Amino acid sequence: MKYEILKDFPGSQDGRITEQFKADTTVELSDYLAAIVVRDGWARPVGAVKPVFEIENKAIVSSGTITMKRGKRNES
Repeated sequence: MKYEILKDFPGSQDGRITEQFKADTTVELSDYLAAIVVRDGWARPVGAVKPVFEIENKAIVSSGTITMKRGKRNES
């Protein structure tokens, strides 16, 4: 995911190599590094797609057996 860098900071994408990130730039960050720099206010996500609607999952509990009649499910 792309992030807008808000403050200059050194960081490591993979835990081995450190690189300098400059304010007012947009870069791809690893999930690990992004979690830290977003929390500390040094970067923010850009281009995140917001869902038009949210799907709500609800559990359906049935105490009987399900049989098929004329293409419809009927619980007995």
